[in-house]
Amino acid sequence: MNRPVIRLLIVVSVFAATLVFGGCWGRNFWNAPEATLAIDSKMDSLLEENALLQRRIYHLETMLEGQQEQLRRSGARSSMDLEEIKDQINALYVLLEEEQQAPVQRSVRHPSTQTRVIPDTVSSPDPLLVTGDGAVSSSDSAAAAAAVPTPEEMYRQIYLDFSRMEYEIALEESEEFLREYPGDPMTEDVRYVRGECYLELDKDHDALREFSTILQDYPRGKKTPAVLLRMAITYDRTGDSELARGVADRLIREYPDSEEAAEARERFGDSPDEQ
Repeated sequence: MNRPVIRLLIVVSVFAATLVFGGCWGRNFWNAPEATLAIDSKMDSLLEENALLQRRIYHLETMLEGQQEQLRRSGARSSMDLEEIKDQINALYVLLEEEQQAPVQRSVRHPSTQTRVIPDTVSSPDPLLVTGDGAVSSSDSAAAAAAVPTPEEMYRQIYLDFSRMEYEIALEESEEFLREYPGDPMTEDVRYVRGECYLELDKDHDALREFSTILQDYPRGKKTPAVLLRMAITYDRTGDSELARGVADRLIREYPDSEEAAEARERFGDSPDEQ
């Protein structure tokens, strides 16, 4: 076979192979730039949507932080207003007591009877009081000044410190009250405040001990409904749901129309006696 014929056959073979394989690969080769542009366009669209979503998320997070900050400020303002109201109430109590004792104080502070202290360096280490008319008497005013406050005054101070969230101080003052006035009628109120202080300090067992003492000493006292509710909530918080349910049932059964019983029904459901 001569060379021209061989060359012709080679050309025909190459052309035939081009027709066979160029159908898929060739078409893809020529269409590659267009497909690449389409993919780039889709990617740009997805990036724009992603950026839009991120802006929306940032906007929502900003709104949420603003609402949370507003709630915190509102809560702090409410606490401060409540604290101020309590301080004003206690101040009114003090003013009322001062007005009731005003005649006695005016008679003591009158210029004609005003006293001054003269140290006695000869006969006695105690100071002597010289009255306006020249009479000399022994000094009992120091003991009077150091006298323990009345139960009402001590309770007001205890409650004031509790309202100011000074729980440790309120507990110390209440212990002094119990030492000085063990049988005073206000002991029930003092022990209830002690229980509340222990709850705020997360000392649940100490709080339950105080509340149990109130129920033992004052079984039908004015604080009994509140004490039963606090005990039920505390037992439930410590995981003793059976005791919590029993105390709540007693509250609902013995004080069905009280606000504490309504709250107990909301927390623990109706008593079996009511079903």
